[in-house]
Amino acid sequence: MKVLLRVIPVVFLGSSLFAADIESDHSINGTWKGTLQVLGQKLPLIFEIEENKNGSAKGSLISPKQTLQKIPVTQVSLKDRNVKFWVQTVGGSFEGKLSPKSKTIKGEWTQGGNALPLELEFSEEGFAIERPQNPKGKVSYKEELVKFPNKFGPHNLAGTLTFPNDATTRAVPAVILVSGSGPQDRDETLFGHKPFWVIADYLTKQGIAVLRYDDRGVGASGGYFDGATHMDLATDASAAVEYLTSRKEIDPKRIGIIGHSEGGMLGPIVATKREDIAFLVLLAGPGISGAETILTQSKAIGTASGLHPELIQLNQDFLKAVFEEMQKQVPDGERIADLGRKFEAEVKKVEGLDPSMLENLEQTMFQSLKQIESPWFHNFVKYDPGPTLEKVKCPVYALNGEVDLQVLADINLPEIEAHLKAGGNRNYKTEKIMGHNHLFQPSMTGIPAEYGRIETTFSPLVLRKMSTWIESVTN
Repeated sequence: MKVLLRVIPVVFLGSSLFAADIESDHSINGTWKGTLQVLGQKLPLIFEIEENKNGSAKGSLISPKQTLQKIPVTQVSLKDRNVKFWVQTVGGSFEGKLSPKSKTIKGEWTQGGNALPLELEFSEEGFAIERPQNPKGKVSYKEELVKFPNKFGPHNLAGTLTFPNDATTRAVPAVILVSGSGPQDRDETLFGHKPFWVIADYLTKQGIAVLRYDDRGVGASGGYFDGATHMDLATDASAAVEYLTSRKEIDPKRIGIIGHSEGGMLGPIVATKREDIAFLVLLAGPGISGAETILTQSKAIGTASGLHPELIQLNQDFLKAVFEEMQKQVPDGERIADLGRKFEAEVKKVEGLDPSMLENLEQTMFQSLKQIESPWFHNFVKYDPGPTLEKVKCPVYALNGEVDLQVLADINLPEIEAHLKAGGNRNYKTEKIMGHNHLFQPSMTGIPAEYGRIETTFSPLVLRKMSTWIESVTN
């Protein structure tokens, strides 16, 4: 018996958290951990339940040995001390009895006609993943919480500035870390990995100051992420550069940007708007349009994940039709909705699909179409980074993982190089890192579902390569 998240990767994979039925003086708010005994093996399960004041709640299930992706708990029921969690995505449910002191829930997990005993214990610590590369203990450099304004917002952004101890006596080079798509905190946290924290720690120890910040509307930063386009986010990165130029510890002539994924698209935009960007490091930055990026990653991930070939082709046809409509000056929203309905109907006709894959199809399509309506998506699909790259005159180091399935190395690196060369930039380097994925973790397949299961947060090899190259262009 397997506890797995099964979804159809249409355009975006979203998860919904549904209302609960709470009729009790007791509470199940918090994190509950238990272990299933399956065919002689231990399978830990973690339920996270969040109750609201109005009696509703939301919840998620994590099966750490299989995936760190949070699976939505479709229904949470608490009547007196009787507890029920229904997880539609995996066709499983848990029913149990809450102890009088609300510390344990004894019951059964049922899935696929099988019922197994499961006792959940309340955890004060919540769910935390140990990541060996995360810095521990007292650091050997200065660390400062900072805030700086974006006058185009207008809003303030919050971040962490780290710099060598001797930066008070000599100005040092600095980098700004710019995150990938979606609302990200200053550490670019994903599945317990904090790659920007790891990068900042390493580079600062090499004598390079690092500023990393929460995206607008995230963490301690002001403003609103929803409604922001990539051009809006580029102004946040520019505001970070402006702030660093005001710091006496930083050499204003040696400030660069390290951008990951979409951040690798924002860096060149900033570099063409300002004359004080000393260098760019593009980590899995795209060299092709947003539409092409989504098409290639969708096909690559579907193929590597073993998705039905007919389903992959249907998805490609759907995306191409949507992108064609979006190229119009005034896209027809109803036309896009019709395309979604047609896609949904065609998927249901595919023979040999696991019926469980169709359970959330309607909800997944609804979420995908909502995302398509966003200003960010409209702008991203139409944006071609090529003309911007041709205007970049500072040194550029572009790296991609060989098995990156989101920004494919063999497609994007040659395009980046061609555009830089076309613009007359001769001080650049492109490099494919063998055996690494989109997050620059060592990986055999590159499948996103593996990100959380890989122990390495960010490749030490790539850390050394970045540091060495930055030193070469700033000294």
